[in-house]
Amino acid sequence: MNILQKAYVAFFLLPGVSLWAQPVNDDCSNPIRITDITKFCSKVGEFTNVKATPSGYGAATCWTASNKDVWFIFRAIATDISITIRGVNSRNPGNAGGTLQTINAALYVGVCGGTLNQIACASDVAAAGVLSLNKGTLVVGKDYLLRVDGRNNAEGTFQICINNFFPPAEAEQDCRSATVLCNNNPFVNPKLSGPGVFNDEASGSCLGEGLGVSEDQSSWYTWIAKSDCRLTFTITPLNQGDDLDFALYELPSGIHNCTDKKLLRCNATHPTAPGLFCGYTTGLNLNSKDTVENLNCDAGEDGFCKYIDMKAGTAYTLVINNFTSSGIGFSLEFGDCEFQGPEPEFKIVPDSGLRCETFFDVRDFSTFVAGRIISYEWNFGVDAVPPDANTAGPHQVSYNSFGEKFITLTLTTELGCKISKVKRIVADPCCEDLPDLKAVVDSIYDVHCFGEKNGRVVFKGIDGNPYTDQITNAKYYTFSLDGVNFAPLTSLSNLAAGKYRLYIQDRKGCVSYVDFEIKQPPPVTVDAGPDTEINLGNEVTLHAAAQPDNQYIYNWTQGGIVVCNNCQSTTIQPFKEGYYVATATDQNGCTGMDSLYIRVRREYNLYVPNVISANGDGVNDYFIIRANAALESIDRIDIYDRWGGRTYSREKVSRSEFDRLWDGTFNGEKVNPGVFTYVIVARFIDGTIKDFGGDITVVR
Repeated sequence: MNILQKAYVAFFLLPGVSLWAQPVNDDCSNPIRITDITKFCSKVGEFTNVKATPSGYGAATCWTASNKDVWFIFRAIATDISITIRGVNSRNPGNAGGTLQTINAALYVGVCGGTLNQIACASDVAAAGVLSLNKGTLVVGKDYLLRVDGRNNAEGTFQICINNFFPPAEAEQDCRSATVLCNNNPFVNPKLSGPGVFNDEASGSCLGEGLGVSEDQSSWYTWIAKSDCRLTFTITPLNQGDDLDFALYELPSGIHNCTDKKLLRCNATHPTAPGLFCGYTTGLNLNSKDTVENLNCDAGEDGFCKYIDMKAGTAYTLVINNFTSSGIGFSLEFGDCEFQGPEPEFKIVPDSGLRCETFFDVRDFSTFVAGRIISYEWNFGVDAVPPDANTAGPHQVSYNSFGEKFITLTLTTELGCKISKVKRIVADPCCEDLPDLKAVVDSIYDVHCFGEKNGRVVFKGIDGNPYTDQITNAKYYTFSLDGVNFAPLTSLSNLAAGKYRLYIQDRKGCVSYVDFEIKQPPPVTVDAGPDTEINLGNEVTLHAAAQPDNQYIYNWTQGGIVVCNNCQSTTIQPFKEGYYVATATDQNGCTGMDSLYIRVRREYNLYVPNVISANGDGVNDYFIIRANAALESIDRIDIYDRWGGRTYSREKVSRSEFDRLWDGTFNGEKVNPGVFTYVIVARFIDGTIKDFGGDITVVR
């Protein structure tokens, strides 16, 4: 083979090059890790469950079945999470997140291959092509698994958007009980349901213009300005395409006193209109000039209003309404303005040298000059003893395991606002000098075919000091192939052939290892024969042979078109030059390929004798045509006398008739001897048509 051939064959032999491969996260042992989940949104159609297989965990509690699930993993950095998964948007097709028609999702904590505990579940029963999954009380620093499937065996691509945040108090739907905000941290209201007890509190604003009712899916928020500043914020629908509206008021008489509220800004612009796009996000910014945008999407509008000059100590309230009534919520992100609230603060004593299974003190130093703190909620992180507390403290804490830990303090004020602070600490290992920890390989599954990455190993740990899952009480160890990145696994998949070292680590930081090897069969090597050159119209025999000695099914293709199925040898008549590829497949489905290049010389010729006797003696009595195998047929032949009169004409002459054409007669009478002229339109087997002409002499 030449260099071009080798490159051609190498492409088809690359491991993993397949239009129909399973997703890399087909199993929970190899989930896709999503790292930054503060405001994550994948590309449209970035993920897929096409060709996914059942994971073996069965359907989640709110699903009817599970056949094509895929897995993701993330580490919580806050207590609440809002996950939106978008496929085909049946309500707004122009805002699809992929091709998946219906969606299932579930959230888990635990050990893949061991015990997984479901903590949240959602199903796209309405076949809307969008799904919202929400969960609170996550443990900061803990890993969680997200499982996505298609409802009713559906498969396709999809988009995932995640917000991990500390929520304010529970969302309220009336001005007089509005949720109090005591800082400007971004957060998510995952769902909206109804207008609250009073559905006309935004009457007189643009929200109710021409509609009679100003609220149908609303939430109210309120705060007190900490200092003079320019207030800006952005409201983003979790379901892109939803129409979010808002109205902002000043509360001269203070928080929750709405009788004399003063409307400052209002925006009810629809995202789209014929030929116009006003945007899916809304809010206040520093560039807009208008203070009100009404129900329509008009030229020059963008869904935003001008900022307001907030005054220190003044109360404000904001109502957000989802006019689309999808039931799906929004994210709210403020600019630099700060609100009145407590300052959470705590210290770790001692502040260095922390070791697992060693007690330390957590001491509160929070302050709130403008009010009173009425509750403290502590979460000391993974494997903490105690795991949490609900007084100011101080608290004496230790960890049953080593590594990165997170302590979370949430304060609640007398007005009901909540604010959280997280600190990261590290507990050093507390491993004995000679740990009895061991990693044991239960089974090894070798690579199926040479060069593939489908080897698998199943393992377990024994002795040492295993972790204990706080929710399921299951015992587990962490494992790694590089000795650095450990995870709670019981198997590893998608391994290439080779020698590996499997490291095991327990909760005290003790490490041990065991070596294992993934093997693979020899490669299937195919010899398709040498390159060759032929004349157009000639035949050539293709023959392939594969090694090692085995039973093979051979197939031949050219340019992606099948030449011969299930044949080791075949004879062809090539019309054009190119690569002919032989593929050999053994009984295990392993394949090898090789190719040869057939170059075709193109000669478009034919031969006509220049004399015929036409005297009936059986020798040279006919006008004949001679040609190589490239000539397929004659489209037309005409013979003329010296005065231009046509004495003979034929159309669509096949090769079988080339030996008995014109017999030297015209209308049944022999023509006089002399010189005649012929014109031939010839068709060759590759579709080429050429004209030929000349003289022929008739003698008697």
